[in-house]
Amino acid sequence: MCILIRNGIERVKKGKAIKVVTNNPLLKEEDDVLFVDGTFKDVLVKVRDMVYAGHELISHPLFASSRMMFSPFRTVLVGDKREKPSDFECQVIEDAIMTYDVSTARRNRQPEHDDDYAYLDQSLYFSTLEEISYLK
Repeated sequence: MCILIRNGIERVKKGKAIKVVTNNPLLKEEDDVLFVDGTFKDVLVKVRDMVYAGHELISHPLFASSRMMFSPFRTVLVGDKREKPSDFECQVIEDAIMTYDVSTARRNRQPEHDDDYAYLDQSLYFSTLEEISYLK
């Protein structure tokens, strides 16, 4: 289950376009994907740049489970570009980057679990799409 940002729910109900920002190779070929060739944090930084440019933040940039913070993969949904960025969404993405940095500062990466993390991230992405179609 994905955490949807409150404004994102309204945006989805109105049927506007969604962009998928991810570094997950399992999602590279999905529709509307902006693939980030980098780390989880690189995805967060790309999303931050998009939010500051005015794109709506649809899904929360962090996982609901703290264990998933150790995943090398992240998929975040963003929406259309607006005239002005949302202060609330800017704060959400900034807080997410700080939380990620603190939570992973002493992390020992375990690449042997990358396939499992990619699968979990993909599953959460598909679950989010199901939630969104339920909301429409």
